[in-house]
Amino acid sequence: MATAQATHQTFEDRLKRINKGAANTMGEVHIGPRDEEKARNGKATNTVRLKAKKKNVKVGEGSNWVLVPVALVIGAMCAFAGLAAAFHFFQDGGLMPVVLPEAVAMLDPYLIYAHLAIGGVLALIFTWTFGFNGLFRKLAVVAGFGAMLFGHAQLVEQFPAVYTNFFSEAYVAAALG
Repeated sequence: MATAQATHQTFEDRLKRINKGAANTMGEVHIGPRDEEKARNGKATNTVRLKAKKKNVKVGEGSNWVLVPVALVIGAMCAFAGLAAAFHFFQDGGLMPVVLPEAVAMLDPYLIYAHLAIGGVLALIFTWTFGFNGLFRKLAVVAGFGAMLFGHAQLVEQFPAVYTNFFSEAYVAAALG
């Protein structure tokens, strides 16, 4: 308690000396940040210097010239992954077939849309992960997704060996026929 009072008294004495304009003081008390305008013009040199703040770079603040093509590719990859996953889960000849019990047989008509659900969830995850904040970037993901779905048959015709590796020979034969 005694040291706190001594420190407070020393501070009060210092303020009195500054207000009087005593030796080794400038006669004024500066509180708060300095005025940058005056400091640039050569005035107010007796203030504390402030460091320039570093810019905080956030994920997803890159150029659209780079991120939009990346978003297109990610959308296309999500659609392709959704097609492959739906094939392997719900089609004959898949690697991990899921057999739905009779109690949920009412879902059978909706299984043709499984690739959209799987790919859509992947697209949402990657959109959030890569920080595609703007509308333009999100639309690029959707455009890539749609382009892959729309051009799926043409890609199977162009690259049947690649699709055979990801799906099966029967799938490629059925897509070509």
